[in-house]
Amino acid sequence: MPTPKQALGAAAAITVASTAAATVALTGPPVNAAQRTPLAASPSASASVAPKVPTTTAVTPASGPLKGGAVMVTGTGFSTVNPANPAAVKFGTVNATSFIVVSDTVLTAIAPAGANGPVRITVTNAAGASLGTVSFTYRAPLRATFETVTGARMTGGTVVPVSVTGGTVGASAKEFAAEKITAKVGSAAAAVAWVDATHLTVTTPASTKASGLPITLLHDGVAGEPSVATVGYAPGVTTVAPASISTAGGTTVTISGTGFTEVTATDPTAVRFGDVNATSFKVVSATQIVAVAPAGKNGPATVTVKTAGGAGRTAVTYRVPLGLEVPAGTVAKATGGTVTLKVTGGTAGATLKDFTAERITVRAGTAKLATTWVDASHVRVTMPPSNAATGSVTLLHDEVPGAAAAVGYVPVVQSLSASSDRLAGGAKVIVKVAGGDVAAAKNFKFGDKAATCTAQGKGTATSYECVVPAAAQAGATWVSFTSSAGVASRFTVAAGFFYTDLD
Repeated sequence: MPTPKQALGAAAAITVASTAAATVALTGPPVNAAQRTPLAASPSASASVAPKVPTTTAVTPASGPLKGGAVMVTGTGFSTVNPANPAAVKFGTVNATSFIVVSDTVLTAIAPAGANGPVRITVTNAAGASLGTVSFTYRAPLRATFETVTGARMTGGTVVPVSVTGGTVGASAKEFAAEKITAKVGSAAAAVAWVDATHLTVTTPASTKASGLPITLLHDGVAGEPSVATVGYAPGVTTVAPASISTAGGTTVTISGTGFTEVTATDPTAVRFGDVNATSFKVVSATQIVAVAPAGKNGPATVTVKTAGGAGRTAVTYRVPLGLEVPAGTVAKATGGTVTLKVTGGTAGATLKDFTAERITVRAGTAKLATTWVDASHVRVTMPPSNAATGSVTLLHDEVPGAAAAVGYVPVVQSLSASSDRLAGGAKVIVKVAGGDVAAAKNFKFGDKAATCTAQGKGTATSYECVVPAAAQAGATWVSFTSSAGVASRFTVAAGFFYTDLD
């Protein structure tokens, strides 16, 4: 008879055997109780599938500072990663500072600190380390040091020599290219060129701001600290209109350019003509200033617009206003022609070359008249045809006008419909006249004999029908008259008339 101890051992054996049988029954295929044959396993009873190793496909951003930072890793199989395993996500051989599994295809991580260069990112689950060669590149933040620049061109293109701190930019141009170093001036991308391991040149981009802007170096997208020194852009000054101004001052000009919003409106020295401040100025916009020019000396002067970033310049020309004087007895024919006028207020140039350089012209209204040099104080001007009593002419010294002068137009006979008659007279002749104030011409004479004349047409009459008066003797004479202003007509060939004693 078995002892109590033997009985307990036998019971335990039976229990183990029963448990094993039950385990086999649970893990084996179901059995039909009636037929005692196995049934096909149902899907719900299938054994769980072992996890696959994760894969990595990308990391964003792909580079970052040496101190590390937040990244997002994409791939597959991340839901099988044990979030309690600190070694589940690694950057090279170093565990991520922390990570969060967002979904089966996305996780976020804090990259640990690292050394300059690329490291492989691995994601590990129970099946092993991830497939894929996704890497994160550590980059040293670089800083530019240089002497503060003023007067950089608004259009860009100013080259700034830069020393690099915080790391190197490569021992060769090839290494420099591999480091992917770029730069910004302010917020605008700038061109960068390698000089040596610790030196670069940065070419400034175009700008619309004249204030000082720092240079920031980016090491494969990793921004360093902005520079302490700055690049100051000088305002761009392109044109001044008008380009020629009076030496007397007082001309209002429009200055065009860029960067004018940086001009200090309360600084009287911000806009200057030569070495003299503008009488006044107003910043209209970033591209326009209206200023009143001060007095100056004949010749070129520099217009300067100044900001904290530098000064922009362009040229303007001061010209002495020259007047004209009509010498006594000088008149212009109604049909036009040349007159010689005296220049006042200055000279027309000692030589023809000087005259040309001074750019002297004469206008009648808006019409430019042919003008030639006579000497330092005289010019010859071709007057246009006119029926007015006078023609106003103005001398322009490089487009700077002087005081106008009035040139009188002398009345003349332009044509006769018949050039002869018998001594008894009586023929009707159409007399066409021109010149100053001929609309009410009077005192028509054939020689010294008064003629009866009637204006032809309406409005301003330039033709009169005259009855030829009788003459005492045959021969040549001329037709004359007086303008409505009382000016006697001058002789012209067209005014010639003949009396004949032959019928």
